[in-house]
Amino acid sequence: MIQHFIAKETFTHQIECFCPGNIHSTSLTINKMDILEVREQSFTFNNGWYVQAIINNHGCFYIALEDLDQYFYQGKLMSVFDLELDLNYLQLQIDKALVKRDEELFLKSTKQLKEATALKMQIENFLNNEFGSYYLQ
Repeated sequence: MIQHFIAKETFTHQIECFCPGNIHSTSLTINKMDILEVREQSFTFNNGWYVQAIINNHGCFYIALEDLDQYFYQGKLMSVFDLELDLNYLQLQIDKALVKRDEELFLKSTKQLKEATALKMQIENFLNNEFGSYYLQ
């Protein structure tokens, strides 16, 4: 099963090399709004489970499941489902702020809602283009 994540912030990922001495290790910058596609293809190595990942349909690499989990729990990556939950929560916060007439909460929540909406639009456009081109083949 293919899973998609969107980067909520820019961060650097250390790509591990599996050669003796790790002579090909490098770092990869994942930018805010990049789409990370995680594929089923996986394997184990001495360091654990690795899965194939592709950023914005360009280039693929293997990422440790442990690293993927860490980025997810740190809030650096977000799934489509979690993004929907976040949007619902932020709308609730805006509604509460309006009822309480809490300007600070309102401004904070609307700013976060705008950012989350931009993330949602980015991943939806990506998925629509990806699946649309798949069915045109």
